[in-house]
Amino acid sequence: MRGLGCPGSGGEGFEHPRVLTLLADSPLATALYVAVRAGQSPGFAGALPPLLDWLPSTLSNDVPGEGESAFCGAAAFASVLRIAATNAPHLAKEYRQRLDAADARVDTIVQARLKTARDRLQTGTRPARAEFSLRQGLTGLGMCLLQRPDPGPQLRDLLDYLVELVSGFGGTGRPGWWVDDSPLPDLSDRQEWPHGHADLTLPDGSAGILALLSLAWCDGVRVPGMDVAIKSLAEWYRRHLRTDERGDPWWPEVVTDPEPVTRPELHLREASQLVPGWCGGLGIARSVQLAGIALGDRDLRDAAVAAARAALLWEFPEFFRPGLCHGPQGAEFIALRMAADESDDDACRLLGAAAAMRAITHDVKSLTVRGGLLDGSLGVLVSQASNEARTVLPPTDSAQWDCLLGITTIRASSRAVPARPSPGKSPQDQRSRTSASARAAPSMQPSSP
Repeated sequence: MRGLGCPGSGGEGFEHPRVLTLLADSPLATALYVAVRAGQSPGFAGALPPLLDWLPSTLSNDVPGEGESAFCGAAAFASVLRIAATNAPHLAKEYRQRLDAADARVDTIVQARLKTARDRLQTGTRPARAEFSLRQGLTGLGMCLLQRPDPGPQLRDLLDYLVELVSGFGGTGRPGWWVDDSPLPDLSDRQEWPHGHADLTLPDGSAGILALLSLAWCDGVRVPGMDVAIKSLAEWYRRHLRTDERGDPWWPEVVTDPEPVTRPELHLREASQLVPGWCGGLGIARSVQLAGIALGDRDLRDAAVAAARAALLWEFPEFFRPGLCHGPQGAEFIALRMAADESDDDACRLLGAAAAMRAITHDVKSLTVRGGLLDGSLGVLVSQASNEARTVLPPTDSAQWDCLLGITTIRASSRAVPARPSPGKSPQDQRSRTSASARAAPSMQPSSP
């Protein structure tokens, strides 16, 4: 539970609905695992009803949104139900009422969170990370809304807020997602960060915002100013791209100054000290790649692929700790997802780097912790093929469960733009690679005034 960073998650027992619907060591985590397996092997579908029926019929009567996030509470419950209904369609009607109830509560949570966020914007104060982040805040809830067949006005309201957040913060030169505290969750080194920081990562920072805006754009869900916001965020990452002593590109996880050229950055760690996986370099690279797809920016995509490949080839101690967040399974999974959106040459480079990383970490020991999507055995299991320890993407005709991580949408959307065959490939070959680029619009038009 602590590994998911879910606020107000309570104790170890399962007596509270919020704990029951936490994607850590809980019954919901087990249901997610079986739902994912049902997309790989139909034989697992029969085990889903007992697991889903054990979960609470009413989620919570707490203050809307308190302690709930994409990984905890109604949104997590709705995501798992949606994955289950996609992978076992015969169950969709049976659980429709419960999914509708979970979605209704998510709408209430989003409405309450948006009101609080907009009130803060009016005061001119800085946000907390939990306001906007993928792990705890509105970006993660937006990812959940994007999974719906019809996202509705709630998602557009949320995207409007993110566009406003990205647009800046007065004349300070610091972006709207700049926070006035320490990057550490317990704020133990708060005094060392007197001017706050900007987090560039996927779960806690601006990469999550960039991923949601880019995925929504590729899925045809757009609001005024959204293209400008994506370009602004993309430029932020372009400006902060670094190279190490070998010339390999990398992005810092946090910065304390928005002007990387004219002013020194405190607390900027070397590339070799950074976390490589979903919560670090690979998550950032995937978000930047998604922006390049949405913008039709080949240079941005190339930078993302190069940074991902470099991160996979660095020898990080974290790669010897299994898990999706910063272990080899998460790194390889993101590499597979990025490769599916690139040309054959770039895909081969990414997959080659992933194979080299896998060869180094093949003897990684089994997890000693239970459950857990991000840091536990659940994430390792769902990222692998059934009955074998091999990292695989979900089949194209099943739910894309990694929508929970903010790196894709749940399945090829009805709003999608049909994929165009690559030169030298037949339409049948091209259809075998369902990807974010297949959903991207041909070009990005300026927003209406």
